[in-house]
Amino acid sequence: MRPKYIIIHHSAISREQNNAQFDAIVRYHKQLGWGNVGYHRIIEPSGQIRQGRAFNEIGAHCKEQGMNYQSLGICLTGNFDSEKPTNQQIFALRDELKARADQFKIPAKNILFHRDLARYKSCPGKNMSIDFVRSLVAPQGGRK
Repeated sequence: MRPKYIIIHHSAISREQNNAQFDAIVRYHKQLGWGNVGYHRIIEPSGQIRQGRAFNEIGAHCKEQGMNYQSLGICLTGNFDSEKPTNQQIFALRDELKARADQFKIPAKNILFHRDLARYKSCPGKNMSIDFVRSLVAPQGGRK
């Protein structure tokens, strides 16, 4: 698989309930029968970027419009309907987005939120802005 898109998610579990969610997400996705975590990267509140699926592996994070077959899934842990990502998560997301956009030649306009494709979801929460996230990888001068 050569990804054309990056899909941003949140775990929808508050950091107050579970501050280190990687292992719980992996267990949950395996219980669903997915064999492994569905995301390619998971970003913890500390900014630690955890490896999920390999980049050449088909994801299990966004079935709509066949996106599992053409995108990377990045999940930030937390519930961004009720809290905001940590500064460390934003910095890590910026670095990860820049690296993957450069590696796979993915333009900023192809960075999407899960809710852009799954209209019945709020993912990655009302406290995340697609314009802000895309600006993290936009070239100097603000061109997208």
